[in-house]
Amino acid sequence: MTEEIEYKEMEKLNPFFSIWLSTRRTIRYVLENKDLKYSLMIAAIAGAASGISAFGELNKSLEIQWWLMLVLIVLIGPVFSLVGLYICAAIYTWVGKWFGGTGRYKEMLQAIGAAMITNIWMIPFWILSVIFVRNGLFTMDIIAGISIGTVVWFLVSSLITITFSIWMIVIQSKAIGEVHQFSSGKGFATLIIPSIIIGIIVFVITLIVIFSIIGMNSY
Repeated sequence: MTEEIEYKEMEKLNPFFSIWLSTRRTIRYVLENKDLKYSLMIAAIAGAASGISAFGELNKSLEIQWWLMLVLIVLIGPVFSLVGLYICAAIYTWVGKWFGGTGRYKEMLQAIGAAMITNIWMIPFWILSVIFVRNGLFTMDIIAGISIGTVVWFLVSSLITITFSIWMIVIQSKAIGEVHQFSSGKGFATLIIPSIIIGIIVFVITLIVIFSIIGMNSY
């Protein structure tokens, strides 16, 4: 009787809402009740959402045409998101085994894809950011003077971005932990270790390139 009640409760879950506060339960629900296509679709939509954010950042320094923005959002964003999903899922599956994890690659794809639901929630914020940047609203200009609106938007957008970034790390750590059936702490380690290793590699390569250029210019 208990198992039947728990099953009915799981059926009522809506991942788009429950992912925020009931991450592990939501991921388990997705693994047991959804197929891989569901997570891939979310990842593709989240990629389009990230494309909006990327356009906003690029537009701060470059004047990008609207047609190029649409290509970035509709085509490039989802493709990069799906490629990144497959790569990250492979890395997290492999690294998680170091901590005694039992998760499979397909399960990790489903879990990390579902965790990207949070990116979709950020679409309204990113659209607002693009509009403000595109029209020169609330931009920092020391010469012209900084308005109260600019300060307020800077504080609000910074708070939203920082909070989202931290919560995304928490959600991904829990998702990885649920797939591998270990603690969220180990999930965080599985998430952060590859980033540290990649960061070190990039740093070393950058130093090698810089010293190589300096060496060439010294002759």
